[in-house]
Amino acid sequence: TLRDLQFRRRQFAIAVVGTAFAFALALVLTGMSAGFRHEARNTVDAIGAGAWVVPKGVKGPFTSESTMPAALTRQIMGGGQAEPMVDFGGVVKLPAGDEVNVNVIGHSIGALGDPIWGRPGTPVPSGETVVDERLGADQGDTITVASRRLRVVREISDRTYFAGQPTIFVSLAEGQAIAFGGKPLATAFVTRGVPTQIPPGFQVVSNNSVREDLLRPLDGAVGSIDITRLLTWLLAVVVIGAVTYLSALERLRDFAVLKAVGGSTRRVMLSLAAQAVLASLLAAVLGALVAQVLAPNFPLPVVIEPAAYVLLGVIAVLVGVLASLAAMRRAIKVDPALAFSGG
Repeated sequence: TLRDLQFRRRQFAIAVVGTAFAFALALVLTGMSAGFRHEARNTVDAIGAGAWVVPKGVKGPFTSESTMPAALTRQIMGGGQAEPMVDFGGVVKLPAGDEVNVNVIGHSIGALGDPIWGRPGTPVPSGETVVDERLGADQGDTITVASRRLRVVREISDRTYFAGQPTIFVSLAEGQAIAFGGKPLATAFVTRGVPTQIPPGFQVVSNNSVREDLLRPLDGAVGSIDITRLLTWLLAVVVIGAVTYLSALERLRDFAVLKAVGGSTRRVMLSLAAQAVLASLLAAVLGALVAQVLAPNFPLPVVIEPAAYVLLGVIAVLVGVLASLAAMRRAIKVDPALAFSGG
């Protein structure tokens, strides 16, 4: 088998390279699905809430447009500190004139709501914001949201949701001014622990439910990614299978000789399977390297977890075995008499 691979090295290399790109694409797609979960987990964990209070019937704070008086926070009892928060979608105009869709979170600076700037109780001047680096604005830049100019005082990373959409953070008063014309409203309340008493018509939502709420709008995208990933696995089977089958056709007389001198059918099958599996495993290694190069260039967050590489190795073996089945079937049918024919 190794001698045959050496003899057909160009054909073998083409199969490995072609399959490697299919595997790289599959890895990147897997990383996209993981990236959606990663950004939802990062966003919710960064808020630092033990629980969320939202109107009844609302699945979560990030996909609802419900508002409530911010003063209701005084009616939330138990569970420690409770803070109003606003979140909404907006469009940011960058200094260069580009417009970017963003998520805006307004919260009490230094309290719950992602305490990434300032200390508790520190007054923050109006017109300041902290932004995710994916926005493309640098510290010191002035951006515009709904005709309101904000100066970037800090850049952070891993604060995106809704498939890589960057988040900007402002003070609660700033967020209320942008979204509600300064009215003291909130879209959710975050609490340090789990409250024991809440106003009528409201419900307590856990962090897990909020993460699911963040991922719900992406269900269609995740489903499309899964289908495309399955097609890439099938493409890998076709590429390796085609090359292995052509190799088997060119080796029919070799198989006939092996059978004529007492070689077992099992040995012939193992030879073909080994060839296909070796090609698939080499393609998996090359594909993993290509995926590492491609992943940072995607506009969406791509998080390729260690388990994805392990799964790729397992799938590569399965791809190799499946790809060799057609060649095995053809080799089994070879008549040993072909070894003595003049054709």
